[in-house]
Amino acid sequence: MNIEATMIALVIMAASIGNTEAMDREATICGPLKERFYFWMWSMNAPSPDPTLVSQFKNIETISITTSDNKKLTGYKYNSHSVSGEKTKPKGYLLVALGNAMIADRMITSFGQFAQKGLDVYIYDYRGYGNSEGKRRLNAIIEDYKEIALDLNKSYERKYLYGISLGGVFVSNVIGSDIDFDAAIIDSSPSRLSTHGCPKRIDPVENLPKNSSKLFVITGKKDQVLGDDMTQELREVASKKGAKTIHGEHFAHPFMDSNEETHQERMQRIMEFLMESKQTE
Repeated sequence: MNIEATMIALVIMAASIGNTEAMDREATICGPLKERFYFWMWSMNAPSPDPTLVSQFKNIETISITTSDNKKLTGYKYNSHSVSGEKTKPKGYLLVALGNAMIADRMITSFGQFAQKGLDVYIYDYRGYGNSEGKRRLNAIIEDYKEIALDLNKSYERKYLYGISLGGVFVSNVIGSDIDFDAAIIDSSPSRLSTHGCPKRIDPVENLPKNSSKLFVITGKKDQVLGDDMTQELREVASKKGAKTIHGEHFAHPFMDSNEETHQERMQRIMEFLMESKQTE
């Protein structure tokens, strides 16, 4: 089983102990011992930060935000720019919530095409990963993304979200908190964690708006990380609520597609959804 599959499975299994929802932001919500242990395992599989990976990209800059519980989260911003590489006034932002064992400096360079379309792209390392401070906890990361989205919303007209795998859990919780957004993509995320003991309130399927027309839910028939039994409910319920959905014939887990052509098809579909959302409003 690969790293991504192992982490998703273990985080979901983490619930067997169960506990009440605590007020402490960094309290465990899926079992006090197992959640700590499995997030420790996740961090062991994440690569160390390497700023040299982005140093050659003139439109990428380091960023940070300090959360309300005084933890500094770090990451990267890919500035909106022209084909020639000159900075342009952004039309909006794209906030990306990463999947397991992904860190910002390995992923930010994959979003140059979005920056060329006029979006400032933001990717933060989760608390406890890369150079971000804090303890690795589901509840804390969910609250971090709510704060990040609210902060970005102050500065941009267009507001876009993209959740990858477990990152889709965090994006769905931003959406479920009624934070303003214009379009969101949830790519290959589990439908529920509550069936294994986590609080029902964090389930992506429970955070779908009644009108989900601003959502695009992607799953793949070739996904060997999260099977259809874990993603189908979210896709089907979202579709009934008006979301755009696709169960890609050749799609695997995000950024694990078998070839570059399939990966680019996926990214192009995401781009088209974002651009179309602007035209229809």
